[in-house]
Order: sequence, then C-alpha cells, then structure tokens
Amino acid sequence: MTDNINNEVWDSNEILLITATIDAKKTPYVAINNTKERLFEYLCSLIAWIKLTSIKTIVFCENSNTDYNFDNIIELAESHEKTLEILKFNEKSSQRYGKGYGEGKILEFAMFNSKYLNKNNVNFYKITGRGFIKNFEEIRKLHIDKPNVFNAPSFNLNAYYDRSSFNKLLYWFIFEVKFAIKTKRFHNPRYTITTRFYKSNVNFFKENLLDSYKKVYDQWGYYLEHTYYDSLIGKSFSPFLIEPQIVGRCGTSAVLLNGGDYTDDIKRLAKVYM
Repeated sequence: MTDNINNEVWDSNEILLITATIDAKKTPYVAINNTKERLFEYLCSLIAWIKLTSIKTIVFCENSNTDYNFDNIIELAESHEKTLEILKFNEKSSQRYGKGYGEGKILEFAMFNSKYLNKNNVNFYKITGRGFIKNFEEIRKLHIDKPNVFNAPSFNLNAYYDRSSFNKLLYWFIFEVKFAIKTKRFHNPRYTITTRFYKSNVNFFKENLLDSYKKVYDQWGYYLEHTYYDSLIGKSFSPFLIEPQIVGRCGTSAVLLNGGDYTDDIKRLAKVYM
C-alpha cells in the first residue's frame, strides 16, 4: 500500500460506512476482545482509508460509546480534503444475541443518525471496522454504475462441520430440528451473503436489509450472513467482478484475511494517535 491515489472525481453519492465495536466486552464468538488492540486496528483502518483512497466521505459508527477522542483523526481527514463523521452510541444486545446482531444495530443507527446517509439516492460501501480493501480503487471503478453489490461465497460442508460423513449428516439433521423448534423457522446454513464488505443503495438497504439483524440467532447458527441471504432472495443485485483483497484480521478467528496485514508506516501512524 502506498500513499498514492487516483485524482479522478469521487462520486458524491458514494460514501464509506465503517462499523465498529471498540469495547467488545463479552460478545460471543469474538477472538479479538482486547480494547486497546481493537482501537489500534480501527485506527489503522481509518488511516488507510483516509490516506490510500480517493473516497471523500467516511462515516465511522461505533456501538460501545468509547471515550476515545477522534479529533486528531478528523483533522487528518480534513488535511486530505475528506470528511470523517464519527457516530457513537451504547448498545449491549450483541452480548446476548451475537456480533451480527450488534452490527445490525450499528447499521440501523447510522442510517437514521448520519448526516450523509439520510438520502435514498446515496450509495455506500460498508466495511467491517478493522478492515481495509487493498484494491478498493479498482473495485470502485468497476462498480461505479452498480448500486447493490453483494457476494454469496461457495459453501464447503467439510469446512462447516469437521466430522465423519455419517456424524456430519446426523449433526446437521439434529441442528435443523432444534433450530426449527426454537425459532419456528427453517434455514439452510449452506447459503450466505458476505457481510464484511459490500455496496448498497440506502433505499434498497432500508427496504430489504435494515431489519434483517433482528432474525439473527448466533447460538443456533443463524448468523447475519444467513439473514442477508434470505432477505435478498429474488432481489436484484450484482456480485463483485473481482475479489476484494481485505487487509486486517478476522474478528472471529484473529487470522489475517486475504489482503494481508497493514504496512509498517500505517501501524506507526496509528500508534501516534493511540
């Protein structure tokens, strides 16, 4: 990653929305729960988006109501002729229902409280907090005329259930029965929409995905990725034409994603802002 960006005019109707939880507390299925470590990675993400892309408006929405002062980061954005809006609120339900539920609450809060996401003709890219898209400029150009872009990844049953063939099928059957009894609905864990990074029109999102998080039931294996898939059945959207190269670590497993880690210069600057 270098500090070089394309000088083409950014579409003013496209915004970046970053979802964040700096203090994860006891949210289940979160591998990285050290508050300082999470803050550091969020700062890496913000700095990368500010310095390495041509996007003009960034909305950072955080749901643990952190007392961190973002003024210096806002000044950094302004020095790069960009607008950084910080939204903070306190939301505890994710500790009960899971991180997908918490992310849904963040998106809901952002839709109704951001100064920049309050128009239905606005399109936004959403990235989960501590990540950065290394090939974002190329992705932006390829999808400039596509308002809704979501990926539905292929499914590997062997990866989903690490069991012998018979036990795998038996476990799946028992799981489905329990889920149906508990939630009064069926679902197929094979089908998901990637929620880490996508593009959506505000009006499309409000009509089809805004309330999807309310169906999340992490403890029964029904994640935000499943609710998005179910909500988008029959709806018009496009897949990404190239694979997003996501920099940073997965919050669930703490392993590096396909884009690798942040560069040393980004990390050094993030430490300055800690």
